[in-house]
Amino acid sequence: MAALYDLFRTPQPKGEKKVRYHARSVVTGKMSTRDLIKTIAQRSAFKEGVVTGVLISLEETLREALAEGKSVQIDGIGAFRISAKSPSVRDRHEIRAESIEFKGVVYKADTQLLKKLSSTKFLRTKYSKCSEEVSEIEIDGLLMEYFKEHDYITTKEMQQLCGLSNATALRRLQQRVKEGTLTHPGHLRAPFYFPVPGNYGVSRN
Repeated sequence: MAALYDLFRTPQPKGEKKVRYHARSVVTGKMSTRDLIKTIAQRSAFKEGVVTGVLISLEETLREALAEGKSVQIDGIGAFRISAKSPSVRDRHEIRAESIEFKGVVYKADTQLLKKLSSTKFLRTKYSKCSEEVSEIEIDGLLMEYFKEHDYITTKEMQQLCGLSNATALRRLQQRVKEGTLTHPGHLRAPFYFPVPGNYGVSRN
């Protein structure tokens, strides 16, 4: 059993003509909740109904604990906590409890999980995309993860996040401004791009 990888072009400094490549893991499928339940039932003495009940209870307990501001540690899996956001103000006294909103859930993998996964073997995918840049879907997925922890993104950060050249990163950001998923307030040369509420996991409220 092995995970798959592919090769992608590495962004180079302006003026650098030599092409370089780097490897990235490739998602080969998705395990749904139903698939997870079946797999656990097959590997244990528990019936599917019991596993389903445990997962439902886990979701409810996890959600309630997070809503109380607790960090939830699940051995072998990792720790979960929520993050918050608020408007940027000049005076800290302008911040009120009602102005603070839920932003997202932060996950940190358990050290034992990381240790076990460190022995993962990789094979080159048969369907190579080494001559292609990261897809629009992949970029949107990366941005969704990025905005769980950040309020805005810059061209430089976009470049590093998606493995793009500076010009391509800027073009992809401006494309999303035109599509209405990102906003670029202020001066034209201002470096900050913000997610429009309703996009990339950012609440409309």
